[in-house]
Amino acid sequence: MYPAAQDIRLQPLALGLAVAGVFLLTFGLAVRWPSAIGFALVALGGNYAVLFVAEGTHLDHVAPAYAAGLLLVAELAFWSIESRVPAWSDPEVVIWRLARLALACVGAAVLGAIVVADAAAAGGGGGLLLETLGVAAAIGALILVTVLLRRHAEES
Repeated sequence: MYPAAQDIRLQPLALGLAVAGVFLLTFGLAVRWPSAIGFALVALGGNYAVLFVAEGTHLDHVAPAYAAGLLLVAELAFWSIESRVPAWSDPEVVIWRLARLALACVGAAVLGAIVVADAAAAGGGGGLLLETLGVAAAIGALILVTVLLRRHAEES
């Protein structure tokens, strides 16, 4: 909802995507429908993309936090609708799973911050080190997404 609250020229579109995302997320959770949750995440991600389109070359330093928050929402939403197994009643399993989720969110935020810092430095000739960090961050983000998708597919 952060982009919808900004004073940008595409605010109605951002607001529409935010409302659609929240509605689809609520609906998907209520009826336990993964596709609705997926569309909600696309709408919420699109909501943030509108901010980039509206502001042009201006870098938003909140992007890493938004990415981590979107990952957190996605994981908790899918976690809440998946089938329950008896092992999950064990507090150690819940703590371990929450710790992995927290680590993934922190990792997403750190990788996002590296990408934002690299993009900011690119305008001023950041050099080989920042270029290398940017490439490493992009590869790390792809690996993180791949691992999370594989884990979700194995749990389904």
